[in-house]
Amino acid sequence: MKFSQQAAANVVPFLARVLLFLAFVPAGWHHAMQFTDFSGTHAGRLRDLGIVSAAAPSDITHVAWQQDAPPLSPEALEALGVQTRSLHELTLVFDGLRLPRPEVWAWTVTVFELVGGSLLLVGLFTRVWAAGLSLWSLALLYLSTSSVSDTFFALWTPTDPNALLPRALALSLLAILVVALGLMLMGPGKFSLDGLIFRRDAGNDHDDG
Repeated sequence: MKFSQQAAANVVPFLARVLLFLAFVPAGWHHAMQFTDFSGTHAGRLRDLGIVSAAAPSDITHVAWQQDAPPLSPEALEALGVQTRSLHELTLVFDGLRLPRPEVWAWTVTVFELVGGSLLLVGLFTRVWAAGLSLWSLALLYLSTSSVSDTFFALWTPTDPNALLPRALALSLLAILVVALGLMLMGPGKFSLDGLIFRRDAGNDHDDG
C-alpha cells in the first residue's frame, strides 16, 4: 500500500478523532465543571425550574446576604441573579425548545460530550460516538442559526461584514459534522483501540480456521 493510501486509511482518521476531541471535550468540561452567572429572566427561569433555590440566591452583585434580612421580592431576586453550573446554559436552550425536564437533557449532552469525545480520542466504539456527535453537530447548527435561509446567505456572502461571524460559525459546525460523518463511515483507522481489538479478533479467527 502506498504511503498516501496508508495516510488516508490511518493518519487522517486519527487526526479527525483528535479534532472531535478538541471540539467536544472542552465544551463538556466547561458545562460540567465551571460556573456561569445568570441574571434577569434567565435567573428567574432557573428558579422556576428548581435548578437554584428561590430562598437563598447566589448574589453575583456581591450584595451582602444577611440571615435576618426581610425576604426579597421577585423583582429583587431577578435583579440579583444567580451563579450555577454552566451546563444550565444548555438547560435554558432546551427549555426554550419546550422539551420536558430540560436539565436532564443538558446533563445528557454534557456527559455525551465528555465521554464520547474522550473515547473518540482513543478510538473505542468510534462509529457509535461519531454518529452521535454528528447528530449533536447538526443540532448545534440548527440552534446557532436563526433560519436555514440566513445560514445559506451567510455562507455565500463572505464579503458582507454582517455575515462574517455567522459564516465562520456555520462553516466550523459543517466541518465538524463532515468529520464526524467521515469517521462514522470509514472507521477509526489503525491507531485506535477499535483497530487493535478488531485486528486481534481477525487474527484469532484466522488461526481458528
